Amino acid sequence: MNTDFLPGKSFSANEHPLPVTALSELFGFSPEALEANRAGRLTDEQRQDLFYHSVGYLVRGLVMLVLSLTLIASVTPLARTPLNQTLLAIACVALLALGGSWLIAAYRVVRPQVQAVSGAVQQAGDPAHPALAVGTVILRVPYRRWKRLPVTLPGEYRAYYGPTRSLLSIEPIPQEIAP
Repeated sequence: MNTDFLPGKSFSANEHPLPVTALSELFGFSPEALEANRAGRLTDEQRQDLFYHSVGYLVRGLVMLVLSLTLIASVTPLARTPLNQTLLAIACVALLALGGSWLIAAYRVVRPQVQAVSGAVQQAGDPAHPALAVGTVILRVPYRRWKRLPVTLPGEYRAYYGPTRSLLSIEPIPQEIAP
């Protein structure tokens, strides 16, 4: 591992950004992943990771929707008073909202979009919730990568992330050469 970026090290703002090779080593992405992310696509491996990390949430959400629908269907015949009918209608609206949220989440897993953010990069979060701040966006990173991060990285960067706000890849933004 390159000793130029050690945990806890802080860089000054006028230092040159880390090269892509150092960033690739630090964050664990391939040059092919960076190219795909620049084009707005996920690699097969990134898509598989997204699905793997999301499928549990989607299955639990679907089970909760089915159980809620079953409960509402079983109490519908008992709603005879206006108050009970109002409460049932509120429960149905809440179930529709949850169902809509589940559909949006499922769509984002099936058809993920790569987003980009540019700005200064610094370590954020804590060991329980490791993150990286790029500009004004907080991106999740694995703990094993987070603990190796310096407090700040020199220069400006463009980071690519998916629907779960997890870092996919990152590259330096070329600095203008002053005359």
